[in-house]
Parts: sequence; structure tokens; C-alpha cells
Amino acid sequence: MRENSAVLESIVLLACCVLFSVALVSDLARRWIPDSVPLGLLALFVLHALLADAHAMAPLWTHVLTGAVLLLVGFVLFALGGLGGGDGKLMAAAGLWVGSYDMTFFLIGLGLFSLGLTLFALLPFEHTRQLRSNLPFAVAIAPPAIVLLTLRAFSV
Repeated sequence: MRENSAVLESIVLLACCVLFSVALVSDLARRWIPDSVPLGLLALFVLHALLADAHAMAPLWTHVLTGAVLLLVGFVLFALGGLGGGDGKLMAAAGLWVGSYDMTFFLIGLGLFSLGLTLFALLPFEHTRQLRSNLPFAVAIAPPAIVLLTLRAFSV
């Protein structure tokens, strides 16, 4: 029974990676993240919580709290014009999945990808000048989340 549960957990985690990839590609192509992506990540988190062992249920509240804090940060950044609404929702969904335990890795990855995205936007080319006013921030959010979830999927 536990073996089947582990396989299902891995499938759920890899499905999350697909959704984060969809957000990344969509944000790059259209500067828009469909609402179905964060909603899908939320639904998969609920499924993951239902599949988790009883001993793994205790720290789930830390994941919910982390997602709520990042949603609040996203709201503030959106209100200040520093982040798009889809980016804020995606960041909250990433926080939900990452939780407080892996938040350091996630934030370091987010910072590094944000730096790379910013430096790329500063290159003296016409295409990169257009990026300066509207950075596709899913490019910074998705990769660290994908790495963490992939590592979890193959260590279940």
C-alpha cells in the first residue's frame, strides 16, 4: 500500500513541475500566467496532503503558512506595481509546495534567477529593452520550485 502511495505522490509532484513549466512558458510568451496554473497547484497540494502519511501531516500547516505569507508579499508587490498578479499567485503556490523547510533554497534560487533575468534585460538589444518594463517573473519563480519538487519526487 505504501509503495502505491509513494508512486502517486511522485506523480503529483511531477505534475506540479509540469504546471510550473506551463507558467514559465506562458509568462515568457504572453506575459500572462493562466489562473488555472496556481489553482491546479493548489488542488494538487490538497491531493498530496490526502496521500501523505499521518506523520507527514503535522508539518503541512507550515506549508500553508508559507504560501499565505508569500501571497501577502505578492499582494503588496502587486499594489506597488513591482509584480504582476499572476506572478504573485504563482509565488504563493510555490510557497505552498516549498514550505518553510526548503524556503532558504527556494529564495536563493529565486534571487539568482531574478538577478540573471534583470541582467539579461539590461543587455543593449531591442528585445531586451522591451523586457525592462515587464519582466516575466515566472522565469525566476518556476526553476527553483521545479528543482525542489523533482528532487522530492525521486526521493519519495
